[in-house]
Amino acid sequence: MKWENPFTIIDPRMNAHGFYSWSFDSMLPVDVRFYSYSKRTNFRLNRHDYFEVVYITEGAITFQVHRQSFKVRAGSLIVIGSTLFHRPVRYGPPPNKSVSLYFLPQAVLGEKGEDEGVEYLMPFLAQDANFPHLVPARTGIPEKVVEFIKLIYAELPAKSVRARLNARTYLKMILVLLGNHYADYHVGLGKFRRKQEDIKRLRPVLDFLDGHFAEPIMVSEMASLAEMSKSHFIRFFTKVTGQTFVAYVTHLRVAKAERLLAATNLPIAELCQQVGFCDQSYFGMVFRKAVGMPPGKYRRRYSGTAVEHTLAHHPSGLGQHNLLPESASVSAKRLPSGYSSPSGQAVMKPGEFVQ
Repeated sequence: MKWENPFTIIDPRMNAHGFYSWSFDSMLPVDVRFYSYSKRTNFRLNRHDYFEVVYITEGAITFQVHRQSFKVRAGSLIVIGSTLFHRPVRYGPPPNKSVSLYFLPQAVLGEKGEDEGVEYLMPFLAQDANFPHLVPARTGIPEKVVEFIKLIYAELPAKSVRARLNARTYLKMILVLLGNHYADYHVGLGKFRRKQEDIKRLRPVLDFLDGHFAEPIMVSEMASLAEMSKSHFIRFFTKVTGQTFVAYVTHLRVAKAERLLAATNLPIAELCQQVGFCDQSYFGMVFRKAVGMPPGKYRRRYSGTAVEHTLAHHPSGLGQHNLLPESASVSAKRLPSGYSSPSGQAVMKPGEFVQ
């Protein structure tokens, strides 16, 4: 198996809300992926229905998790739960590679219900806006964790009872290591559920934006959709997503522009109008700031690489994950070669920021 580009894996699975769901084996909702990152940095903020441990094998990758930023160097890892929006935003000199462990809570929860085994999940359930997601190499924990990840990978696809037992045991050992590291952080399932409900409250707004991103956007109308006052909506949106409302819409428009640049030959002057920018020079400035290159260069580099959104509207929706896995199979894999141990204004016009 070759190292994969995470953008081509993740972006097609992402729906209008920045939410995506992974396909797991129903008997063992655990997977391991090997990613090699390019300089393409404009991942949308996103969240998913599973828990994630990302170990950096080479280079350095800076992740935004909610409103925090973490530079994760080779030998370190980052833990990411299912309620906080996140994305990689910057990379060191290539190569930049990671090993990612994905798993649903059900992989460790007992048969009697969600409370049994929940202690294993505390490093993920306790995550809030100030949680220290980074586990540095100097702690010695990442080195131990990645060894268990490799053992899990060797058991996949886990077709036998023994293979599933082995993989679950290795996963629990990882969670024990992380639980000891985060021993001072503890939260009940109630708080975790409230975080999910906060995300769910924004669903009508995110649905509307996906269908009307190229039109003028009234903040007051978005607040009404969320059944909030305008001032409360502005604060709530930033609290839940980690981005201001204006920044979210801008990134959404840029993401739409990326797809059109890679998949069509539309003149850039016409394309920028279709994604909500009324001025081509302003669009070019915003696009370059977000992506790191002008639109024309982006088209030349990525033309023909766009992928279809085959899972763009996953039926599980946003904020509705109930700790139950999706059913699917995980294909057989081998270790890849090279692997080693607004204040005032309420109107948002196309191409303009709300001040």
